[in-house]
Amino acid sequence: MISIRNLVKSYGKNEPAVKGVSFEIGKGEIVGLLGPNGAGKTTIMKIITSYMNPTSGEVIIDGKNTIDDSLYTKSLIGYLPENSPQYDDMTVYEYLYFTAEIRGVKKDEIPQAIEKMVELTDLYNVVSKKIGELSKGYKKRVGLASVMIHDPQILILDEPTAGLDPNQIITFRKMLRRLAEKKTIIVSTHILSEIEAICERVIIIKSGRIVANDYIQNLIAKFSEDEFIEFSIEGDNLLQIENEMANVKGAWKIEFEKKDDRNIFRFKALCSKGSDFENNLKNFIDSKGYKLRYYEKNNANLEEIFLKLAGEEEESA
Repeated sequence: MISIRNLVKSYGKNEPAVKGVSFEIGKGEIVGLLGPNGAGKTTIMKIITSYMNPTSGEVIIDGKNTIDDSLYTKSLIGYLPENSPQYDDMTVYEYLYFTAEIRGVKKDEIPQAIEKMVELTDLYNVVSKKIGELSKGYKKRVGLASVMIHDPQILILDEPTAGLDPNQIITFRKMLRRLAEKKTIIVSTHILSEIEAICERVIIIKSGRIVANDYIQNLIAKFSEDEFIEFSIEGDNLLQIENEMANVKGAWKIEFEKKDDRNIFRFKALCSKGSDFENNLKNFIDSKGYKLRYYEKNNANLEEIFLKLAGEEEESA
């Protein structure tokens, strides 16, 4: 359905934001596109949707090149950016009618298309309200309805649940799972639990290059020798403990997670099984006079694998 071949995107004389990326997405797949800020995810999505052209390489959708046959390939895609533009002074019905006209839906078919989207995204209670009066959750639903009004075969969703509360996120995930039965979907998000709940496969991007492209369970199996250790330390000063923790050897990443209590701090350490981190941690705690309040080992999941493969980088794309 989608074939990305040696994609490169440069902005002026700067280092390319996308560097020779290639991957395939089959019809009916739901794929997570992951990467830290600046990895090139948004650039790739904009190229797929023909919002911008690549510097080199090509995107083939349903056998057509997105540059040579852009009108056709655009007709196959519904793209929901993180901040989708909407007209606050329009009612939901008016806005969906407007987007249907733009998308080339036949005039006599527009009412039926709107009815279908209202049902799918559960907009019955707000269909006559102005968009400016809606909550973020309903605005997201309106955005999703607007990009599907022409019944595209492909959905590309950038941070689709950003700004939603937990209940709204659950509702939105259910909608996406229903859509995944009939459409090819690319989801880009920083919420890794969301990827695990929705997607079958992940493509992880770092610094404009692919560092992983596999089914989630396969990735977890590949990294079965990695583990994460959660532990809580009782002490007086979080900043001091964090700084001192950098000297504890045996883990390739240690990060603060949350406060368990006023002076009890939860950390996560990512390391290889059999490392000497556990002994080093206990020696560190004894030497500093701290107290270990909690300690648990777990096998690495998608979040830990992502941190190991991609890490963090500065925003540039």
